[in-house]
Amino acid sequence: MKNVANIINFARGCEPRSDDDSFLLPTLYEELELCKRYGFRSTVLLQYDALVNPEYPALLRSGYDVEIGLWLETVQPMAEDAGLTWHGRYPWDWDIRVNFLSAYTPDERVAMIDAAFKTFKRIFGEYPKVAGCWSIDSFSLEYIEQTYGLSAFCVCKEQYGTDGITVWGGPYTGGYYPSKNNAVVPAREKKNQIGIPLFRMLGPDPIDQYDLGLGAPEQDQRVCSLEPVYEYGGGDPDWVDWFIRENYNGKAISLAYAQFGQENSFGWESISKGLPMQFEKLAKKVASGEILLQTLGETGEAFKQEFAVTPPNSTCADTDSECSGRKTAWYYSRYYRVNLMFEKNCLWIRDLQLYSDAYAEPHLRSKNTGTRCGTFALPVMDGFRFSKGAVRAGIYLDAPDCADFESEAMTGGTLAAAWGNVTFTAAEQAFSIQCALPGFCLRFVTAEVPTVPYIDVESTVMHMTFRDFTGAGFNYVLRLSAGTFARTESGVTVYPDKTGNIVFDFNVN
Repeated sequence: MKNVANIINFARGCEPRSDDDSFLLPTLYEELELCKRYGFRSTVLLQYDALVNPEYPALLRSGYDVEIGLWLETVQPMAEDAGLTWHGRYPWDWDIRVNFLSAYTPDERVAMIDAAFKTFKRIFGEYPKVAGCWSIDSFSLEYIEQTYGLSAFCVCKEQYGTDGITVWGGPYTGGYYPSKNNAVVPAREKKNQIGIPLFRMLGPDPIDQYDLGLGAPEQDQRVCSLEPVYEYGGGDPDWVDWFIRENYNGKAISLAYAQFGQENSFGWESISKGLPMQFEKLAKKVASGEILLQTLGETGEAFKQEFAVTPPNSTCADTDSECSGRKTAWYYSRYYRVNLMFEKNCLWIRDLQLYSDAYAEPHLRSKNTGTRCGTFALPVMDGFRFSKGAVRAGIYLDAPDCADFESEAMTGGTLAAAWGNVTFTAAEQAFSIQCALPGFCLRFVTAEVPTVPYIDVESTVMHMTFRDFTGAGFNYVLRLSAGTFARTESGVTVYPDKTGNIVFDFNVN
């Protein structure tokens, strides 16, 4: 599939954060007109309050080349049409306790999904083929697949705490088949996957987005993404040039993906500078054949035709937007993800997350009554959440080398990287590090924060327990097929075998 872009604009029908929300429909009109001007086919996802407002369907039917779907945040008319009592403060309320389907019982989720899909069919004559939401639980997604079927679903980018939403540890970008137990992570085995591919929205900066707010994980993470309303990010022409160049640099193993577009809640005045600028740049790449522009549904169907299970993928940036010499390489498969970060002549493993079909999201079949919505993978190293103050968490390499860092996507679903005498190979089920220098080892560095999961180490096994926002614990292990774990004064250290190899083996739940 390689270089793919979607234009996805989603539309709310009310905006209680504004004294006057009459700008919502005109904003969508301007976005559609902009797409029409460039000959771009786009996807529009309607929140239920916009769906049942006749002006929105009428606008979408008035000569635009657009794929129409659902945006599945819950609103008062959706709840009431499902026979439920609305408990929000406003007809659309961003409070986590009413805003997402996970705030309801399974039966209530089913009732609201049915109301949304059947109302969509009544208005447009068929069920939608695409849908999206910042956060979706696996119970709801599997019910949608079994009852209505979808070509694709889109979800929020990687973020911690922004707007009360945490989506953390899944594939950093691109598409994947989610686990029936946890929508943020890919299923390892096909029998445990939901057959609707999920695509990560908003085009996150592969270097900066992950670390925004570093050292204060209790704070909301800030935003650096392709969204055109942000001056540092999608509203900056230089940043957009950099993002397009690095996101589509040929180092994606299976799919280089980005979502362009913006929700109408921001208003056209905020969008009107950044989005036309982005489209001008996107148009040149589409015309040259460097980027394939598709609707969300087209991308989902192509993904399903090409991949029966989640394929290995990678995102590598050989420069940073500030030209300060930073580089990064992300690799993710259906077994794990890993991130290598290079800065100031230092290379370290910034992030390492495990995927397990047995690990269930916290509100799979129970109501979320809390004020935070969070779905996670299983952390081995979390450079954002395990950092605090001056301690920048990571797995650091004791290797006397100050060479440059290089990465390359290889055939067979692997990513190869090198830092002087140290080489890395990320494959679907294993991550290997090789260095023959004397004294080479890996050191786990974390701050003293309650999120650190380490319990104990044996020679080839690390035992961990992860606790999510609810306090529920899940036990898991990391195994070595080469090298040994050891407890040292500084914490956990990994030593290579006699040939200089360390191999993390992920083919175990």
